[in-house]
Amino acid sequence: MIAGWIAEAILQPIINLFDYVGRLVILVAQTLWYIVTLRIPLGLTVQQMAHLGTDSLFIVTLCISFTGMILATILAQQAVELGFGSQYVGGAVVYAMAKDLVPVLGSLVMAGRVGAGIASEIGTMAVTEQIDALRALAVPPVRHLVVPRLIACAVMVPAICYISGFIGVWAGWLPVSGSFPVPSLEAAHISYRIYFDSVFTILDYKLLRIAYKKSLYFGMIIAIVACLEGFATRGGARGVGVTVTRAVVISMVCIFIADLLLTL
Repeated sequence: MIAGWIAEAILQPIINLFDYVGRLVILVAQTLWYIVTLRIPLGLTVQQMAHLGTDSLFIVTLCISFTGMILATILAQQAVELGFGSQYVGGAVVYAMAKDLVPVLGSLVMAGRVGAGIASEIGTMAVTEQIDALRALAVPPVRHLVVPRLIACAVMVPAICYISGFIGVWAGWLPVSGSFPVPSLEAAHISYRIYFDSVFTILDYKLLRIAYKKSLYFGMIIAIVACLEGFATRGGARGVGVTVTRAVVISMVCIFIADLLLTL
């Protein structure tokens, strides 16, 4: 009896993992098939781009702007304490933000907002049998629900990351410019020209390509995971709440895993 309980405790998570990966692969394959065959509902796609993308711009930009300000402040303080040249602060800020911080932090914020919204919307449709109604009307749920959201996330997440990254790099100059009364930065005031000369010295096509690639993959992860969790929702209102939590948590974990793989 104890051996059976131990075997079940060990094997059940493995079985659940393979089941989840299998359902994920099937959903991705079905979605890509509709996209490759150009069976894309354009109206719904544009609507989702406006809803998931533009509505998230402010909050993502706000988070990335504060991240740029914090990073520039830390780098300038270290430059003063260690005696390094503070003229390289701008280049260090844009390098760190373009290569990792902007795609990861922007995607995490989008996962919390967009992923939760997708999961709750599709989850509510699942528990109220609206998805079954679509099947009864011969409307493929994957084409009607998943394809527009996947394309919207794949397009809007990189776009929002670029916009917020640009503003975040500019915002990083504010605390080191002498505009704020920061005692620890009195010896590290950096002019606008020195800061952005360093930025454009470091910023190149390779960094922009890395930021685009990461944010594109992260956006697709958010959409697919949220849709998969939404389709699997059971148990009424409580089930929708569990679905939203699972979608956000799994999306964030997958983003960190994908970030490690892409960085390597």
